[in-house]
Amino acid sequence: MRFKPNKWIAAFLGLVVQVLGMLYVGRPGLAVAYFAASVLAFLAERFVNPYFVLATLGLAATCSAHAFRLARDYNDARARRWYSQWYGMAGISISFVALALGVRAFWFEPFRAPSASMAPTIETGAHMIVQKWGYGNHGFLGISLMRSGISTEVRRGDIMAFEYPVDQAFTFVKRVVGLPGDRISYLNKRLRINGREMPSTLVGEYRSTRRSVPADQFTERIDSVEYNTLREPDAPPDAPFLRAFPFWERCSNSPEGISCTVPKAHYFVLGDNRDNSNDSRLWGFVPAANLIGKVRYVFQPPIH
Repeated sequence: MRFKPNKWIAAFLGLVVQVLGMLYVGRPGLAVAYFAASVLAFLAERFVNPYFVLATLGLAATCSAHAFRLARDYNDARARRWYSQWYGMAGISISFVALALGVRAFWFEPFRAPSASMAPTIETGAHMIVQKWGYGNHGFLGISLMRSGISTEVRRGDIMAFEYPVDQAFTFVKRVVGLPGDRISYLNKRLRINGREMPSTLVGEYRSTRRSVPADQFTERIDSVEYNTLREPDAPPDAPFLRAFPFWERCSNSPEGISCTVPKAHYFVLGDNRDNSNDSRLWGFVPAANLIGKVRYVFQPPIH
């Protein structure tokens, strides 16, 4: 005896997981179509406009009704394939979750910017995709799976995600300006590396609905990397140490700013929003073991 799919189970699966709803009623082609549509709706909600959540909800309701109708009209003579059985759907679900977690742990991981410390390059609420392979720190959601040595070169100007040295439960994103052995100075709001001042040109005033006060925007260049930074004319140039940190004796602080020699297997990082960034000027160097990966893609939040 062949059993038809239950129409209420089909409706429930179509509502919560569209792919499983369509597989349950034996329609793998529709499962792929609904999966693609749900991914597009999710991306639109995250990166275009939050109101696209209505599209996600509408898609779920549509799939639920569609799965209900297909289950109700299912031909009793039609054999149910393995992927429409509970064990097939369970196997597909487990495989998909394992693949997604593997990609997130070893290849790419999404992050969201909680602050404006990297503005204007990365605004508050921006979504980032971080490349993890080559940096030896494998895990996800704060769970470490394994660690190995860094096999990819870290360069000045790279935007890196890393475990906050003061509390590794937090992930920070900053720009690398100093490599091991470099002499870094940030004096009177001018960046110098090994005694050479990095070119910096004023491009105008930066205004944003996300900022209460305007700032001066500069184009800065490190080696072959060019990017924009923000400075507030009335902010003081110095950034006093929050606490004594490892290798703090390699740094000196003054009313003009800070100078440091970067120790072996460590990096000096700054936020592009120079007067509003919690970075190496306050808590010291980033150990190589704390690096998570390089920011490859940035999706700025919509402006409302």
